[in-house]
Amino acid sequence: MSVLREQAGQHREDELRLREELHGMYTQVGFYEPEKWKSAPATVDEHSLKILGHPVMEDWERPYMQELARIATLNGGRVLEIGYGMGISAGFISQFYDQGVTEHVIVEANHDVAVLAREFRDRHRPGLVRIVEGVSYDVIKESAGGVFDEGTFDGILHDAYPLEESQVQNQAHFADTAYRLLRSGGIFTYFSDEPTGYRPEHLQMLLDAGFAREDIDHRIIPVAPPEDCLYWKRDTILAPIVRKR
Repeated sequence: MSVLREQAGQHREDELRLREELHGMYTQVGFYEPEKWKSAPATVDEHSLKILGHPVMEDWERPYMQELARIATLNGGRVLEIGYGMGISAGFISQFYDQGVTEHVIVEANHDVAVLAREFRDRHRPGLVRIVEGVSYDVIKESAGGVFDEGTFDGILHDAYPLEESQVQNQAHFADTAYRLLRSGGIFTYFSDEPTGYRPEHLQMLLDAGFAREDIDHRIIPVAPPEDCLYWKRDTILAPIVRKR
């Protein structure tokens, strides 16, 4: 038992070191007011997306995004994607357009990236894909045209870049909103910022949002970030599978 406790303690210390290291990257590059972020030029190539010097997304995330897209589309129906990025997860979601997905709503805060999202829409299903430009909390609060009525989504994938320090390594900050937007049986998944398991604080945020413990699951996805990646330093990431009763 003492060996197991020691291993658990070492694992916890390793995760804390990881979180401190990654948090330092975000604070070093700084945070910006949403209005500045929305209008800032985006630099995109086949390997990465950067905005204001921030590494927003890189192509090594592909297997992880594929799993998040699979989870978000398990129910088919209306799927909400927060953050278009390089369009990796959107591309995987599009593979389910003929397998039960009836609407794909994409929310993107940055204007240049939203333009890319509209190009994606026009290449795929203009009648099925809806692009909403703006910061997620703002556009959801406004709920123009009933797009974001409560209890109307079958799946939600949240992978928005943190625009304030409280959101760093805390993608579960969207859990309250996700719970309201999901139908009964709907699924919430997101970039978890954890390599192998839910931290107690992370799990508690999901419980506080209304999700039941027995409805919170996950998968561990192998990834291979390059050595110079600033925002991930491990070879696995947890993919949450969180279902609303």
